Amino acid sequence: MSNKKIFTCILLPFLFILSACSTSSNLSDTSSMQSLDEGNSPYISVNDIKNFETIEETEYYKIVHSDFMFYYYIFDENHNVVKSGGPLNREPHISMVNNHLIRFTLQTGTGIGTQWGYYYDAKADVFSRIFQSIYDQCDSKVAYGKAKKVIVRDIFDKTEYYKEISSFQKPFSDVVEPITDVKFVNDGTGIEVSYLTGVDYKEVTEIIKLN
Repeated sequence: MSNKKIFTCILLPFLFILSACSTSSNLSDTSSMQSLDEGNSPYISVNDIKNFETIEETEYYKIVHSDFMFYYYIFDENHNVVKSGGPLNREPHISMVNNHLIRFTLQTGTGIGTQWGYYYDAKADVFSRIFQSIYDQCDSKVAYGKAKKVIVRDIFDKTEYYKEISSFQKPFSDVVEPITDVKFVNDGTGIEVSYLTGVDYKEVTEIIKLN
């Protein structure tokens, strides 16, 4: 057999394996991207889900469970589906902030940094942007975390209110998530921030006034 034929016989299987690995990698990347965008899944009719169990159902949302996976539906004031998602391997948390404002959050791992969510105003029929690490909300404002800071802004329009808080009275402990809790106080005119400080990881709180 000629050297050219021997080289071809060796090269072809190698190229086939390389192509298969590349295809598998692309599929994996696509799957990862879809999992990050679970909140924007195409509409999934509950009629297409077999043997489902209703976990929670209200006028504005519904959560069901089937084959160890979760699905959710958010409705407008006319009970039309405006957003759905699933399958999810963790149960989403949906609640009513008031009689027309819905809060959706999903925990994808351990710690506040792996939580994301958004809001839907059924009366105005408008969705907020997606927020990472939602701590609390009050009236039209939300407090969420980002890179060792707290951001307070209007839920739907940051031009109405936006404030970043990154300076605190004491230095943070050397941990990934030093901020342990944030909540609105004094009728929404301030926030109380709890965080870890020092080498002994002491938890302290301070109140920061909002403009």
